[in-house]
Amino acid sequence: MKLASQTAHNCACGCTKCWKPAGALFTQIAVVPRDKLSVTAHADKLALTDPGATIERHACTACGVHIFGRIENQDHAFHGLDFVHTDLSQDSGWSPVEFAAFVSSIIESGTRPSDMAAVRAQLDGLDLPYYDCLSPA
Repeated sequence: MKLASQTAHNCACGCTKCWKPAGALFTQIAVVPRDKLSVTAHADKLALTDPGATIERHACTACGVHIFGRIENQDHAFHGLDFVHTDLSQDSGWSPVEFAAFVSSIIESGTRPSDMAAVRAQLDGLDLPYYDCLSPA
Protein backbone atom coordinates (compact mmCIF):
# COMPACT_ATOMS: atom_id res chain seq x y z
CA MET A 1 0.00 0.00 0.00
CA LYS A 2 1.16 3.51 -0.76
CA LEU A 3 0.02 6.72 0.91
CA ALA A 4 0.55 9.87 -1.15
CA SER A 5 -0.17 12.31 1.67
CA GLN A 6 0.39 12.88 5.36
CA THR A 7 -2.04 11.28 7.78
CA ALA A 8 -4.42 13.17 10.06
CA HIS A 9 -6.41 12.53 13.24
CA ASN A 10 -3.91 9.90 14.36
CA CYS A 11 -5.20 8.17 17.48
CA ALA A 12 -4.75 5.17 19.72
CA CYS A 13 -7.98 3.19 19.24
CA GLY A 14 -9.35 0.70 21.75
CA CYS A 15 -12.46 -0.36 19.81
CA THR A 16 -13.11 -4.04 19.30
CA LYS A 17 -13.36 -3.77 15.51
CA CYS A 18 -9.85 -2.44 14.85
CA TRP A 19 -7.01 -4.90 14.34
CA LYS A 20 -4.44 -4.73 17.14
CA PRO A 21 -0.94 -6.18 17.38
CA ALA A 22 -0.77 -9.28 19.58
CA GLY A 23 -1.03 -8.31 23.24
CA ALA A 24 -1.83 -4.65 22.55
CA LEU A 25 -4.73 -2.83 24.18
CA PHE A 26 -4.79 -0.18 21.44
CA THR A 27 -3.88 0.20 17.82
CA GLN A 28 -2.67 3.32 16.09
CA ILE A 29 -5.03 4.50 13.38
CA ALA A 30 -5.13 7.63 11.24
CA VAL A 31 -6.89 8.82 8.12
CA VAL A 32 -5.79 9.89 4.65
CA PRO A 33 -7.85 11.21 1.75
CA ARG A 34 -9.29 8.27 -0.17
CA ASP A 35 -7.62 9.36 -3.41
CA LYS A 36 -4.20 9.32 -1.68
CA LEU A 37 -4.29 5.59 -0.85
CA SER A 38 -3.40 2.96 -3.40
CA VAL A 39 -2.94 -0.77 -3.08
CA THR A 40 0.32 -1.46 -4.88
CA ALA A 41 0.62 -5.23 -4.46
CA HIS A 42 -1.34 -8.33 -3.51
CA ALA A 43 -4.80 -6.76 -3.79
CA ASP A 44 -6.03 -10.31 -4.41
CA LYS A 45 -5.18 -11.14 -0.77
CA LEU A 46 -7.53 -8.49 0.63
CA ALA A 47 -11.00 -9.30 1.91
CA LEU A 48 -13.59 -7.43 3.95
CA THR A 49 -13.70 -8.45 7.61
CA ASP A 50 -17.36 -7.42 7.98
CA PRO A 51 -19.09 -6.30 4.77
CA GLY A 52 -22.00 -4.81 6.76
CA ALA A 53 -19.86 -2.57 8.97
CA THR A 54 -19.79 1.20 8.49
CA ILE A 55 -16.01 1.10 8.08
CA GLU A 56 -15.24 -1.62 5.55
CA ARG A 57 -11.98 -3.02 6.87
CA HIS A 58 -9.83 -4.65 4.20
CA ALA A 59 -7.65 -7.33 5.77
CA CYS A 60 -4.98 -9.65 4.47
CA THR A 61 -6.41 -13.16 4.06
CA ALA A 62 -2.96 -14.65 4.74
CA CYS A 63 -2.08 -12.94 8.05
CA GLY A 64 -5.30 -11.21 9.17
CA VAL A 65 -3.82 -7.72 9.49
CA HIS A 66 -6.18 -4.89 8.58
CA ILE A 67 -4.60 -2.95 5.74
CA PHE A 68 -7.09 -0.10 5.44
CA GLY A 69 -10.69 0.82 6.19
CA ARG A 70 -13.06 2.67 3.88
CA ILE A 71 -16.53 4.16 4.27
CA GLU A 72 -18.65 3.76 1.15
CA ASN A 73 -21.71 5.59 2.51
CA GLN A 74 -21.52 8.99 0.81
CA ASP A 75 -23.69 10.55 3.52
CA HIS A 76 -21.29 9.59 6.32
CA ALA A 77 -19.16 12.40 7.79
CA PHE A 78 -15.95 10.41 7.15
CA HIS A 79 -16.72 9.43 3.56
CA GLY A 80 -13.67 10.26 1.46
CA LEU A 81 -11.20 9.36 4.21
CA ASP A 82 -9.49 5.99 4.50
CA PHE A 83 -8.36 4.59 7.84
CA VAL A 84 -4.77 3.33 7.95
CA HIS A 85 -2.42 1.79 10.52
CA THR A 86 0.66 3.99 10.49
CA ASP A 87 2.13 1.82 13.26
CA LEU A 88 2.67 -0.83 10.58
CA SER A 89 4.60 1.51 8.30
CA GLN A 90 8.34 1.19 7.90
CA ASP A 91 8.44 4.90 7.05
CA SER A 92 8.85 7.57 9.71
CA GLY A 93 7.43 11.06 9.89
CA TRP A 94 3.73 10.23 10.12
CA SER A 95 1.52 12.58 12.11
CA PRO A 96 1.79 11.88 15.84
CA VAL A 97 -0.87 10.24 17.95
CA GLU A 98 -3.13 13.05 19.18
CA PHE A 99 -5.62 11.26 21.47
CA ALA A 100 -6.96 7.88 22.57
CA ALA A 101 -10.41 6.83 21.41
CA PHE A 102 -12.89 4.19 22.60
CA VAL A 103 -10.82 3.65 25.74
CA SER A 104 -13.52 1.86 27.75
CA SER A 105 -13.99 -0.57 24.84
CA ILE A 106 -10.83 -2.39 25.90
CA ILE A 107 -12.99 -3.91 28.66
CA GLU A 108 -14.97 -5.71 25.94
CA SER A 109 -11.76 -7.27 24.67
CA GLY A 110 -10.64 -8.60 28.06
CA THR A 111 -9.18 -5.77 30.15
CA ARG A 112 -10.45 -5.90 33.72
CA PRO A 113 -12.52 -2.87 34.74
CA SER A 114 -10.28 -2.56 37.82
CA ASP A 115 -7.32 -1.93 35.48
CA MET A 116 -8.93 1.07 33.76
CA ALA A 117 -7.61 3.66 36.22
CA ALA A 118 -4.05 2.51 35.49
CA VAL A 119 -4.68 2.56 31.73
CA ARG A 120 -6.05 6.11 31.92
CA ALA A 121 -3.13 7.17 34.15
CA GLN A 122 -0.69 5.85 31.55
CA LEU A 123 -2.51 7.79 28.81
CA ASP A 124 -2.30 10.89 31.05
CA GLY A 125 1.42 10.27 31.42
CA LEU A 126 1.72 10.26 27.63
CA ASP A 127 -0.23 13.56 27.46
CA LEU A 128 -2.92 11.84 25.41
CA PRO A 129 -6.46 13.04 25.99
CA TYR A 130 -8.71 10.02 26.14
CA TYR A 131 -12.34 9.45 25.34
CA ASP A 132 -14.85 6.63 25.55
CA CYS A 133 -16.06 7.67 22.08
CA LEU A 134 -14.08 8.72 19.02
CA SER A 135 -13.69 12.25 20.36
CA PRO A 136 -16.09 14.94 21.55
CA ALA A 137 -15.78 16.85 18.27
